[in-house]
Amino acid sequence: MTTIIQSPTAQGRLKKSLLAQVIISAISLSSVSALAAEQADEKNDDTDIEVMTVTAQKRVQNILKVPVTVASVSQETIEKTTSILLSDIDVFIPGFEFSDGNMTQAGVTMRGISSPNISVGGDPSTAIFYDDVYMPRAAQNVLFSDMARVEVLKGPQGTLFGRNAAMGVVNMVPNSPHDEFEGFVKGTFGTDNLARIEGMINLPINDNVYVRANLLTNEQDGIVENVAEPSWAKNESLWDLGARDHNAARIALFWQVSDKTDFQLSYDWDDLEQAPPMAVGISEYAYKNGKEPFGNKAENDVYKGVESRDMYGVTAKLNHEFNDQWSMKYVLSYRDWQTVNREDEDGTADPTRYFDTSNNEDSNILYSELQFNYVSNKLNAVAGMSYSKEDVSQTTELNLTADTAARLVTGDLNNFIEAGVASQIAAMIGGNSDAHAEAAFGPGATFDMVVQGFMADAGLPLEHLWNADEWANALNVLGYGADIMAAIGMPGQPLSADIVNLTGDLTYDIVAAELGIAEVFGPSFAGEFWQESVNNTGKFTNWGIFADVDYAVTDKWNVIAGVRYSQDDKDFTWYIPETQFAAVRPGVGNIIFPMVDLAASDSWDKITGRLVTSYQVTDKDMVFASYSTGYKSGGFDSLVPSEVAFEPEDTENFEVGYKGIISDSLVANVSAYYLTLTNQQQSVSSKEPGDVAAVPRIINIDKDITGLEFDLRWTITPTVSVGVVSEIRSTDTKRPAYYNAEGTLIEAQTTSQDAALNYTLSFDWLPDLGVGTTAFHMNYVFVENLNADDPGLEEYAKGVPEYFEDIQDLNMRLSWINDKDNLELGVWGKNLLDNDYMLSLGGLTADLLGTPFGRINRGLEAGIDIKYSF
Repeated sequence: MTTIIQSPTAQGRLKKSLLAQVIISAISLSSVSALAAEQADEKNDDTDIEVMTVTAQKRVQNILKVPVTVASVSQETIEKTTSILLSDIDVFIPGFEFSDGNMTQAGVTMRGISSPNISVGGDPSTAIFYDDVYMPRAAQNVLFSDMARVEVLKGPQGTLFGRNAAMGVVNMVPNSPHDEFEGFVKGTFGTDNLARIEGMINLPINDNVYVRANLLTNEQDGIVENVAEPSWAKNESLWDLGARDHNAARIALFWQVSDKTDFQLSYDWDDLEQAPPMAVGISEYAYKNGKEPFGNKAENDVYKGVESRDMYGVTAKLNHEFNDQWSMKYVLSYRDWQTVNREDEDGTADPTRYFDTSNNEDSNILYSELQFNYVSNKLNAVAGMSYSKEDVSQTTELNLTADTAARLVTGDLNNFIEAGVASQIAAMIGGNSDAHAEAAFGPGATFDMVVQGFMADAGLPLEHLWNADEWANALNVLGYGADIMAAIGMPGQPLSADIVNLTGDLTYDIVAAELGIAEVFGPSFAGEFWQESVNNTGKFTNWGIFADVDYAVTDKWNVIAGVRYSQDDKDFTWYIPETQFAAVRPGVGNIIFPMVDLAASDSWDKITGRLVTSYQVTDKDMVFASYSTGYKSGGFDSLVPSEVAFEPEDTENFEVGYKGIISDSLVANVSAYYLTLTNQQQSVSSKEPGDVAAVPRIINIDKDITGLEFDLRWTITPTVSVGVVSEIRSTDTKRPAYYNAEGTLIEAQTTSQDAALNYTLSFDWLPDLGVGTTAFHMNYVFVENLNADDPGLEEYAKGVPEYFEDIQDLNMRLSWINDKDNLELGVWGKNLLDNDYMLSLGGLTADLLGTPFGRINRGLEAGIDIKYSF
């Protein structure tokens, strides 16, 4: 999320002020140990305000006494907002965004830093943990099935969490089994045939063994009808755009071995098979010429298009208390997943512009962590080590029709013809400068203008070489027509479109043989597929050792010091074979990716740490200051083979904050920070000179970020409360030169982005109707749009006004629970203002084929939910 506009002078003052506050606070303040809890909520001793406890720093603590900027979304909030994914709750956490437009390649943004990247050779800048276990890229976006809470820690968290926590950590905590029998079944039904079924049962087997199982299924129709009717889809249906089908389940067994020891074994399963990421065409070749992106119909002709993930994970956790001071925790987990993400890349049903990509992954990770804790009157310490081993295998396919390949070849032929025309004109007028053109053709003439004029007079360039009229004309202009007519026994007659049609591929084969270009082929190949693929494998290991000590200098003043050593080793390969089309057209070569067989490896290590101090002003108020560093290893770009890895990321963060309860009614969590990020690994869609199409590439950029975040919750009366979360952020960015998706060189530059305004307002009311418990929740979300400030903004995007609209969403839920507390009924609505937004724009074929596309939001949703507890 972003911020309120400030002048450069104000930015400088704020940065200097923040730095001064940090230094002064580090000298004069101190810190309570931060470190977290297994319960969901607890009441403050002196008020009726509910205060969340968290496991944010591997110790149990009230969130208001954790000297780190941490936000927590409770199970209650998840339920009353009908949330099932991280993207549903990010609006309640300042400085945090989660994009799920692509479920298996989701992107986390923390304080403006995002790292979405389809490359398996890289990692995100924000680490995601589920049930104490690190989750790699394609595994991150899981359903909230029986989730206790979600914690978001902002700023570098490398000391305790290690791998890829350069910008922060998202920690998802599912409910654990316990010693009481309980359960529920819940159904949620709504717009677009939404059908969500959830169930849970917690069952004590005996006094020491408990089992908890849960299941969640979520299905919903698409928001745009797919009316494409490609020839290859006769025996299979096409997904409507935005259709969802996601299921998850978990079973956990908890064994209280003794008073000192407990053991938990869990198995989680995730099954996703739904429509591929949305591609609403906005080009002239799309449905209704791309003029109705928010209509109810579109054409996506992707062959076997789908987004799927088959994933499971097994996790074992052992806790043991040696005595009143010493304890340990050990976590061991194995996770395996297979994904397919085959999506439309042109947003049309034009077979001569067909282009799809498929990202197929088969990977697994072994993760383990051993942690020791020590507690005394003055000291609270944690130390340990972690290790992960990831085996990755990814195939990235580019799938074209032969019709599309022929269109690309047409472009090459046009360039060939234009070069020949230019050469002839230059020889005729004595040179190829504008001065030569002006001397020969009159004032104002340029050489390029003359060449284009001669091309137009000759009926060139070709639009598609399979257009018989155009092809016959081009061959006559090039001088091939007479030879072809003589070869077929009709000398002296001009080559015509009728002859081209009657002879099938013959004229194309003659030209291919004459030029030595097998990629020139005829229309008999129409409907065949041309596939090129990049095959990657990787073996990644990460290990680290860490120690974090919280020392109580006085009853009110604490200091925390922590350090971690991390090492990453990565072995990576690229294999790009010959296109499979060579089997049906011998001699053709790859159009997009040159053939490669390459291996590379590299290692990185880093010492990161933190120094935190906090002071408990009163039992209800704490101030803190911190200095921390973070690190993310380098890696390899899966689509750009190179033995040279991209650089690791380094972060350095100064932060001050206040947490407290003011006047027994206002819970406040406020922090200010200054963060520097070096070598951010940013993925851009780039078309460099010589490239046929744009591909995602990694560039390294540097950023300085100054920000203020606040989360306020005011209990006005025992039945009415309001809240606001927002942030102010200013970012200075230093970018290298790069080519955007249209092939335009974006010069190296340093920019200052002042601030977009983003906030979420919430209102909760518990009206007393005399029967049962009634609750009303409402939230309003505002996100200022900054797309116009993108330095690489493509021209086509400027013609889509909805891409620049501020987001304004109003959401509500009214629920009622009976007096027995076992039946809950709810009515809810999302995006009640029914606003339309173009959430993203782009596409690999925007410049290549003139076919950009976008992703739109779902619009107004409404429904009911019913929950029965037992």
